[in-house]
Amino acid sequence: MDRILLLMAAPDYAAADMSLRSARDSAAAPERISYGLSLQEEPDETDCAAMRALGSVQFLCPGGDSWSDVEELWQGEGYVLIAGPGTAFTRHWDMQLLRALRQCRRDSLFSAVLTGYLPRPQDPVDAVCPVAADRFEEDGSVCFHRGTPLRYAERPLRSAFIHPDFCFAPAGFFREMLEEDGPLFLAAFRRKWEIYTLHRPLLHALYDMPVPPCPPFLAEEGAVPGLSRFEKRFSLRFATRQLSAMARQGVFTADLTFPVHVPYAVRAQEALREVMGARRKSSPLCVTAFLSLPLPGANLREQYLCWFGYLSGLKNLPLLCYGDGETTRLIVPRHPNVLEYKRRYGLPIEGDIPPEEAMNFIRLCKPFILAQSREKFLHHSHYVWVDFGYLRYPVYERAAIEWDNLCGDEITLAMVDGEPDLSMLVVPDRLVLTLCREIAALCTSIRSAGQPLPLEAELWRTLMAEHPDWFRTVALPGPRELLTLTMMSREEEAHVYA
Repeated sequence: MDRILLLMAAPDYAAADMSLRSARDSAAAPERISYGLSLQEEPDETDCAAMRALGSVQFLCPGGDSWSDVEELWQGEGYVLIAGPGTAFTRHWDMQLLRALRQCRRDSLFSAVLTGYLPRPQDPVDAVCPVAADRFEEDGSVCFHRGTPLRYAERPLRSAFIHPDFCFAPAGFFREMLEEDGPLFLAAFRRKWEIYTLHRPLLHALYDMPVPPCPPFLAEEGAVPGLSRFEKRFSLRFATRQLSAMARQGVFTADLTFPVHVPYAVRAQEALREVMGARRKSSPLCVTAFLSLPLPGANLREQYLCWFGYLSGLKNLPLLCYGDGETTRLIVPRHPNVLEYKRRYGLPIEGDIPPEEAMNFIRLCKPFILAQSREKFLHHSHYVWVDFGYLRYPVYERAAIEWDNLCGDEITLAMVDGEPDLSMLVVPDRLVLTLCREIAALCTSIRSAGQPLPLEAELWRTLMAEHPDWFRTVALPGPRELLTLTMMSREEEAHVYA
């Protein structure tokens, strides 16, 4: 039997107890699991009794962290799992982790390591995310964030970076890392270990576990062994602070996608939901735009096209997209319903827009693009603005969409931390032109006073204060989540999986 050492660092035993019991109770073979704890406070008699009830437990006090204490806590187990004290385990996690590691071996000549950001309770979908590069700080350090959620992924996905609070590998990997200096991901690369993101949510994080920034590298060529080869392999440059779309997404394929397989139970449930919702009252038209900007945006063009692919792939979402010249040529092969954007479709104001205000101006144009779409397609009950990069994870293409959950007599939008989330706006037909007239009047008045156009959020806060009866707001934990209210919830899907 393959034995697994579960390593966990915690301030005291009580902080780790729930996670440890979750690991034991959910394991397919609890007898294969042993436990190693790095504690800051000495356990009392109650804690020691709980450890004895748990099984084979070793602890260090005061301990360092799980990575530095592995040699002293290791008792000959074949595999080691490092997990944070806020980790919950699903049924038969041990058997499934071993199976996932075997899948990686079939795809690689080298030994494999499993890692990733574990799903949190507030996440819209139950999926592990790769550790992806977010940005460079002024001092050259690299910050990390959650990459594309591996929803419905067929197999573990090859990745570049390691999450220090979730890592599963043969014990030899962790012992080798003790001999290395510098960041874990580069040490693993030098030692010819392949890093993979776990494709199934076998573990969950009960609270957020961020990845600390990576300190800046020396800029001189060859100063850090293996760094040049790592940069070529994963398409980024530390010295010049360049990140490719692949590094930002954590998905190292040309089109930023990965093979998916939607479980039969999910497909059956979605088919049933579609039949039950066949008589819905609403008939909305979704509208988006991908327009050229004089200054680069927050994300790369390849990322936006990938995200648009998730949105345009939904069969039950009627979608109209506007492009301008070059962007139109990029969109047309991906989506059939594309129109050329013209300046008169936007906010009607005189004069040129400074390059630094171009993005905000386009955001202010959203209701006017909806009005233009209404003029071309009059038979819809609602007109829905959806940002071009709105959907950032795979969705089953035949997913049923319950539009009646959002389409009412008021303008529906989400509120995130008390601020309007304007990535999606659901506007009833009767209010489209009224909304445009009000926004045009406000912007004209501000410009006449010699002031720049208001920021999008500022404008909408003014509208909501002056016309509260126009709006229906929905409080949500994160941006770009309003559409999830029309789909099968995370809890329903978990029930289907079960």
